[in-house]
Amino acid sequence: MLLKKDRLLKFSKKRNTTIISPCCGKRNIDGKFVNYEGYPLTYGYCHSCGIATTPPAVYSDEKGEEYQWNETTSSWEQGVVSSTTLPLSENVNQEINHPEQKFIPEAIIWKYFQIEPENNLLKYLRNNFPQELVDGVKETYAIGTTKDGGTIFWLTNENALVQKAKISYYNNEGKRTNKFKVPYKNETGYFACLFGAHLLSESFKGTRTVVLVESEKTAIVGEILLPQYVWLAYGGINGLTDDKIDCLIGHKVLIIPDMSENAVSIAYKKLPFFHSKRINAKIWDMTDGKTDLQLKEEGIYNNDLEDFFRELSK
Repeated sequence: MLLKKDRLLKFSKKRNTTIISPCCGKRNIDGKFVNYEGYPLTYGYCHSCGIATTPPAVYSDEKGEEYQWNETTSSWEQGVVSSTTLPLSENVNQEINHPEQKFIPEAIIWKYFQIEPENNLLKYLRNNFPQELVDGVKETYAIGTTKDGGTIFWLTNENALVQKAKISYYNNEGKRTNKFKVPYKNETGYFACLFGAHLLSESFKGTRTVVLVESEKTAIVGEILLPQYVWLAYGGINGLTDDKIDCLIGHKVLIIPDMSENAVSIAYKKLPFFHSKRINAKIWDMTDGKTDLQLKEEGIYNNDLEDFFRELSK
């Protein structure tokens, strides 16, 4: 018996603009999320963030035995499949439960602002920069501290409303560990925006450059070293989603990806989308087009951008 090596997923010709995309968690008003024909509306491909949400597949052989496609192993596995995983007709009208955007009360921010001892990131900054500058960025970004030493990054939008919180943990050298927490979840109505979006102002549209970097720490250090720019972070290599960048319309934007081929490649793929929204965005490729192998040979692969910003600020 021969099983298909892969399964054919065909895009629906009609975009449904009333559903919520399962990847971004936003209403599909711009039609960026396209469904797979013949499947429930939760399955499809998002042209905004590049994520495919694929349905489970069923294959029946000549004896009537069923096999299900395993997305993890990319192979067919024998077993009984629940009827809930079977494809539905393309006329299905399934509604997806999606909560409205909620906001975190501002009072909660200041509750964590004065906690002592401060988190390791703030301690690192105080050991490397003048105290008044660290005090300034702590207040500018409302950097908080959890009782277990986590660094709280509040994601506050351009209207000064707090949409979400991200808790990261750093070691004594200011390096981020693998531990993190996200206390406010998408499924309960808390969706991310750009870190630092509250700093955007109508008054400097088209004049003062907004710099987009991946990590929150990089944005904070950039604000200390090069305060002539407005520093925002998109929260990771896949953080440049369409719902986040609308606040940048009318601004001059410089995107600085991390030091890796993948980070630079993803940023360049997003550039036409910025331009389609009439956002004047450019990319500063600090790798100078070098491969990951070349970067590793030079000892700068995925290096902290802080060192480069120090040189620029001299």
